[in-house]
Amino acid sequence: MVTTVLDLQLPDLTFPDVAYGVRETPRDLRCLLYRGGAGANARKVGAMIDAGKLGIPLVERIELVKKIHEVIANFLGRGGRRATVEGRIDSLRKFFHWADETGNPLDLESVADNYLHWTDALQQRVRVGKGLSERSAHYSGSVVGWVLDRVIGRSKPIVKLTHLRKQPRGTRAVGAEADKRNLSDIFAFGRVLLDISDGLSIGAIWGPLPVLIPLRNGKVLNEWSRLKRPETLKPPNPKKLWQAKYNAKQSVKTRADYEADRTLRTRYPLVNLRIEAEMHMFMGQPAVNLAQVHQLRMDQWKFKPSTHGYEVRAYKHRRWGPVVFEIYSEYRKLFEAYLKWRKAIFPHDDDGLLFPLVGDGRSPEKRPTFELLKTRCLRAGIKYMPPSMLRNTNVNWMLRRTNDPDLTAEEKQHSTKTLIGIYEKPSQQRAMVQIKGYWAKHDPAQVAAGPGSCIGKEPEPMHDIPATATKPDCQTPAGCLFCVNQRDIDSLDHVWSLASYRLLKSFELTAHRQPASNKPQPTHPAELAIDRLTAKLAYIRSSSAKRETWVQEALLRIEEGRYHQDWAGMIDKERAGSTRNEA
Repeated sequence: MVTTVLDLQLPDLTFPDVAYGVRETPRDLRCLLYRGGAGANARKVGAMIDAGKLGIPLVERIELVKKIHEVIANFLGRGGRRATVEGRIDSLRKFFHWADETGNPLDLESVADNYLHWTDALQQRVRVGKGLSERSAHYSGSVVGWVLDRVIGRSKPIVKLTHLRKQPRGTRAVGAEADKRNLSDIFAFGRVLLDISDGLSIGAIWGPLPVLIPLRNGKVLNEWSRLKRPETLKPPNPKKLWQAKYNAKQSVKTRADYEADRTLRTRYPLVNLRIEAEMHMFMGQPAVNLAQVHQLRMDQWKFKPSTHGYEVRAYKHRRWGPVVFEIYSEYRKLFEAYLKWRKAIFPHDDDGLLFPLVGDGRSPEKRPTFELLKTRCLRAGIKYMPPSMLRNTNVNWMLRRTNDPDLTAEEKQHSTKTLIGIYEKPSQQRAMVQIKGYWAKHDPAQVAAGPGSCIGKEPEPMHDIPATATKPDCQTPAGCLFCVNQRDIDSLDHVWSLASYRLLKSFELTAHRQPASNKPQPTHPAELAIDRLTAKLAYIRSSSAKRETWVQEALLRIEEGRYHQDWAGMIDKERAGSTRNEA
């Protein structure tokens, strides 16, 4: 007996566990079974299928689409995010739409080969400039490949067989001025968030309209909560005078009734505006992801004192486990004020979302777009900062303060590879500091000043400096020995440096030949330097038992041929020269 399409019972390809808003269209993979269904309007395709406008389903696709649905449903069952699922379904629709247009069959046996043909078509669109970037092509290919790997049981990603390559993010170094400007924009944005939070108090929300929110930059936000502004109202133009009067009277009554209705039905735009501002302040403090914040519930977190403020424990889907982030102690006062405000607005919602956006017909699981806050920033004349930028700035600020990628990655709930590859923003100022520090540490050139440290800016000779001693000039090491700004360092390393430098000066004195003359010759500068160094070592030795062991250790190292790194190269050179002269 041959099974016909009419006899076939199609499987349920919806996702009943996903919560949708009243204005949202539930996802249904039935569109993938019909030729032309993948390219149809997502809101209308269900009605088109029910009306028979797309014909009969393609039987060969049923088993493939069932397995695709199973993979996606399993991902959702393990806690996968709805936004991720929707992105994968959209890319699958593109793949099936390509098959519909090209006439390529799709079933379990041929889907892998046709996937490779589709990615080749994507690559061709990128090359000829058909409105597709290489990054977008790789994204579509990789998410469809992720699903197909699980459908056909591949152990290695099928996207590796394609010509699609992930392009690295082209991040340019940020100059000092651009860095300051970015911080200035964030500070201005933060001030607007605080002004909105302060301006939308309980009294303001349930009070008369419009609500006036003064900003610190001198501007004022007039919030009418979806009530039309009086200057935008058009006068009625009826044919009869009595009708005009009636319409005007009704308009006044309607506006008065709307303003007198002190419920969420009329005031939810004001409530949502403050919640959007509070969400940004919350994300700006602990630098958590929007995906975590907008689904955080009142019964899923608790305050716990920590070194920086307070810990909040939540769940991160990409890690498939709990994470801990910080609420800084300076922010807690603002956060507690928000909790009191939320309690007053939603008195019977103690276990609901921490940031419950209401009244727009959206599902609570869907990410907010923050359109209210974006338009207010535009009116205020400041730049809107999305959550990703707040997090990126917070990560880079901590990375610069600690200069420790591993610590920063652990604090921000990421791997070090992800932190460096995705979040780190090169900084010209930070690079200059690092380069300066590197060359200060690794520059092979000899430092001009002698052993010890200096406390002055200009060389100043001692009042009893010998006539033939080397004069201080901040260039000759021996000159430092007779400068009032020279200071010894209380350490074994410094004592070792003094002893090594004394040996170096002894080679210089040995190489000096006195002229044949009966007249008394002035003391050689090297001899004066040796005497000065010997006096320093003698004083250090006699000052304490601990320092005496330092001097003994330093002299022992010299006898063993181990010299301080500041003078070792020149000592070896002088020793080699003296050996050649003796030969």
